[in-house]
Amino acid sequence: MDTEGATSWSELELEGADEVGEALQPLTNSPATTAERWIVNLTFTGIGARCTASVLTAHWLLTAAHCVDSLAQGALTTVSVSTRNTAGSVVNVYTGNARTYQHTFYGSGLSPDVDHDIAIVRLTGASGVNLGVTGTARLFGYTSPWTSSSTSDREFSIIGYGLSDPGCGGSDSTKRIATGFVMDRESFNVRTIKSSYGSKHTCGGDSGAPWLLTRDGVRAIVGVHSGRYLDAPSFSMKQQAALFPPNRTWMYETSRNTGLMLDCGTVCTERVYDPEPPPGPACPSGFHCCEPGGGTTCNQCLPNSVACP
Repeated sequence: MDTEGATSWSELELEGADEVGEALQPLTNSPATTAERWIVNLTFTGIGARCTASVLTAHWLLTAAHCVDSLAQGALTTVSVSTRNTAGSVVNVYTGNARTYQHTFYGSGLSPDVDHDIAIVRLTGASGVNLGVTGTARLFGYTSPWTSSSTSDREFSIIGYGLSDPGCGGSDSTKRIATGFVMDRESFNVRTIKSSYGSKHTCGGDSGAPWLLTRDGVRAIVGVHSGRYLDAPSFSMKQQAALFPPNRTWMYETSRNTGLMLDCGTVCTERVYDPEPPPGPACPSGFHCCEPGGGTTCNQCLPNSVACP
């Protein structure tokens, strides 16, 4: 777990690192980038947490469930969202109220459920994120795209915010990229993706950061960063993320129930979801139908004050 502020899980992870004698270093082995402006720094001012998120639409962000596990489903909080523009300057793109939705099956605790460590955040402000500054994320559409034996097909990038933890230099608004890590073959065909990374580690604020695969020169989200752990069989530290595609159905159903539904292909759109009730038998104002004739017709309309025979 890589939210700002240590938790019991984070502490266990670091203890595991000490056991294997690794001197952890942050994942900062390649230059910062401003190309993916839709990767944003998300601060929950209502609960004092900070994570990374991806902009899906003007009103929907994607992050990790453990970032909001202190909030009830749909709870109202206050958030601040910022990015770095093409000039490299920090730009605030939203400050205001939001509602948070953890995956229905997510379970927190000392051993959180990585498979479902995904949350969506609905910004309730009228205009939402300034998409003119951020743009929106691109999504990778396959659950198991790594059947190739080629290492290059399994190399991914992580882009996240915040290097304020012990051992992590920089500042809370730092954006950087970690590249060249290969997804473990053991994680194929499951909901979680993993990678070994030796003595490297992610830092506070990286939770919710997208794991990205590059196709045709464009990085697309394939997973949502959850945290790091000690893999007992290999006695090495690994990082892991919730695979994004299997969780789409949950996202759609959850967003629909809020009245603003997500619809995602390579990119996401949002639309008001307010289904109208099916038409019933029509009667003049002040009358009710006692003998429906099918569809919107009524064979017997009586005043509302008169009961049907």
